[in-house]
Amino acid sequence: MKPNARHILVIDDEPEVRDMLHGFLEEKGFSVTLAMDGIQAIECIKQDIPGIIIIDLLLPGEHGINLIKTIKKDYFIPIIIISGVYRQEEISPFMEENFVEGFIEKPIDLNRLLQSIQSIIDARHV
Repeated sequence: MKPNARHILVIDDEPEVRDMLHGFLEEKGFSVTLAMDGIQAIECIKQDIPGIIIIDLLLPGEHGINLIKTIKKDYFIPIIIISGVYRQEEISPFMEENFVEGFIEKPIDLNRLLQSIQSIIDARHV
């Protein structure tokens, strides 16, 4: 199954964040799937491989860092981390080791997020 570049999986346990990103990304022409934890996220990926994943690190159950490792082991899906707790400098080594494509601090700058998504899409079409 080939991933759809314009399909985004949002993984965040906060309903407000999921709803806000869902509305924003659909308005920009993306199809969006929502997951609140790692179990839901893996099921979503198995059903329909997204082109991009946006993931929070503090998730119920499995931590986002472990979930990213699991995803990257089995799939080549670009990932953008969103976090209100961690700073990019703190997890930069992890991001490099696991080929994480982006990081956005919460509160989320939607224009910056859109730029990150667009640069991932553009890089695929080079």
